[in-house]
Amino acid sequence: MRPAICRHRLLYSTVALVVVVFLTVIRMDSELQSNIVQRQNVKQQTDAMFANPGLFDGPTKTELRLKKEIGELQTLLRLKHVTEPVQVAAVPCPVPQKSTKPELHQSADVEIARRFAKLPLNLLSADDQTRLLQNLMPDSMKRWSCNQDHAESEKALRSHPAMHSNLDGQEYFNRFIQVVRIFGWQRLENKTFLELGFGIALMTAWLRGMNTTVYATEIQPIPWVPSRHGPFFDVMYDLVAKASKEDLGPRFDLEKAAAYGRQCGRGLPDVKELTTTMERLDGVPAASVDVSFSLAVLEHISELEPSFMALARVHRPGSLSCHQVDLRDHSDPTQPWEFFLTSDKDFYAKTVGGIQGHPYFGNRFRLSQIMKAAASNGFETVHVVRDHEPASPEGLRYAKKALEKLDRLPADTHKYSKWPRSDFNECTSNKMPQTGLFICFRYAGGGPLTNTEEPTCGQDVWYRSDFSLKVADS
Repeated sequence: MRPAICRHRLLYSTVALVVVVFLTVIRMDSELQSNIVQRQNVKQQTDAMFANPGLFDGPTKTELRLKKEIGELQTLLRLKHVTEPVQVAAVPCPVPQKSTKPELHQSADVEIARRFAKLPLNLLSADDQTRLLQNLMPDSMKRWSCNQDHAESEKALRSHPAMHSNLDGQEYFNRFIQVVRIFGWQRLENKTFLELGFGIALMTAWLRGMNTTVYATEIQPIPWVPSRHGPFFDVMYDLVAKASKEDLGPRFDLEKAAAYGRQCGRGLPDVKELTTTMERLDGVPAASVDVSFSLAVLEHISELEPSFMALARVHRPGSLSCHQVDLRDHSDPTQPWEFFLTSDKDFYAKTVGGIQGHPYFGNRFRLSQIMKAAASNGFETVHVVRDHEPASPEGLRYAKKALEKLDRLPADTHKYSKWPRSDFNECTSNKMPQTGLFICFRYAGGGPLTNTEEPTCGQDVWYRSDFSLKVADS
């Protein structure tokens, strides 16, 4: 009897274990399916928003009520001093000290502050408004900033599906001024510009004020929504109105720039909007462009070579091409190098999709790859600004661990495993992850270039030694 009892107990135990495992698998599969459905729902909701601009408008708010809500948002996010920029840390941040005293909190920088100050509250769901107002953003974002307010605000802006990187008025303006200073405003007037990925067309509006002709390309133009676009053109108007004549030139036409927003960016003879990709640039005449520009576009293209080949076709000899590139893994800004730790096969399977196969979370291209593709099509690198967050202990630890993990991965499945470290953090002044890039090329007007001058490692800002802009007159 005893062996029979043992066999029965063993059988019951085995059956029980199988049942537990089966139920666990079902539960895990259910959770996985739930997560997939949730992501699909978010995507469908976001697609619906873009497809139906009316969804953004929401209930009409009186001006007084809107001002009150903006004031509450500023107060709760501690963004009272919206015109006082935070100084970028030249040395590593001190260890963060938590404090309950409001006066010890540093106000967020002018970019974040203005973006929140101008953000229509009806753009966010009730839950997202609550999360914002209660400052419940993840602590992990603090590692990339000395400023807790900045970190929480940036996380919110980058994580909400409806945002889609359209809250960059201040960043656009900063880069616009930088391009103007590189050129000199006298050389901008009556020239032809190409904006790649014009988004909500803030740059196009500013360029119109410079009395230029603009070709504005977008792979999928965003529907014009007054309640969404209007606030950012208000920011543009305020920023330009306060800019000095020295920056923009005495003949800058503010009203002409503002008219682009008032007329919803349509039907203006000096602005030609084209639906095309950077790899093709359909509709842009050959040898017609004096300056091309992009903001957060180059990291989303599938191939570099065809893109620079297309730029070479439309650029004139001596012309300039400037690009702001976000080098981070867009799926989680707090861990900018995570997509390098994914196998090449899985990375392309998971991230390359959507509109004509463009990488939504970034294409992983590094500075050396961008420069090589540019040089092979006649563009010489003349100006490089390496962007990185202020040094912090957490950020430095992350950089060290991520590179150690990358070193241990097989090169046949992870092509960046043995990649030169100068493309990661060795060329930044504080050894933090290189998270962004502002780069300008000059089109030489010929074939592939060899023996081109390269940026000096360890310098965050670099110019070619013989750089002087030489754009042929129209």
